[in-house]
Amino acid sequence: MIVAALLALSLFGDKPLLEPSQTVTRHRHVGGWTVKITHDRFTGAVSCAMDKGHVEFRTDALIFHLGRDADTSDAVFRIDGGPARNVHEATYDDERRGFYRDGGPLANPTGGEVVLPSFYVTGAKWVWIRATPNREPDAFDVRRFADALALARANGCPDTGP
Repeated sequence: MIVAALLALSLFGDKPLLEPSQTVTRHRHVGGWTVKITHDRFTGAVSCAMDKGHVEFRTDALIFHLGRDADTSDAVFRIDGGPARNVHEATYDDERRGFYRDGGPLANPTGGEVVLPSFYVTGAKWVWIRATPNREPDAFDVRRFADALALARANGCPDTGP
């Protein structure tokens, strides 16, 4: 028994057997949005993610997931009762805000994603996106987005978005 204990101690060295995790993640909820806040204990950095159904928020843009089978190269969107607009209108604002990581939907429009800058939908209730004229529009509930964003920022998330 003593030999086993000494062997165990020699394997683990002088580190405590139960170290606290290097990161702590908390989930907060508001209006159907989930805000995931991760604190790195070692660096003090905060990283965040925010989503609601098939909508996620990254780098000051909302990513709408229409499904892998949707070709969004000529998708159109409508915010609340506003006019239908082509997703290409949003491309310049997305690029200017630094969204397109690894090419994003521009490089792969068949990935089923549409990206809109957050300021397009702040205060809106619904976003409808039609990938093609042969497909029914998908409806996305974006109500309380501003509340979720305020909650994220109050918990230390960066100003440019989770």
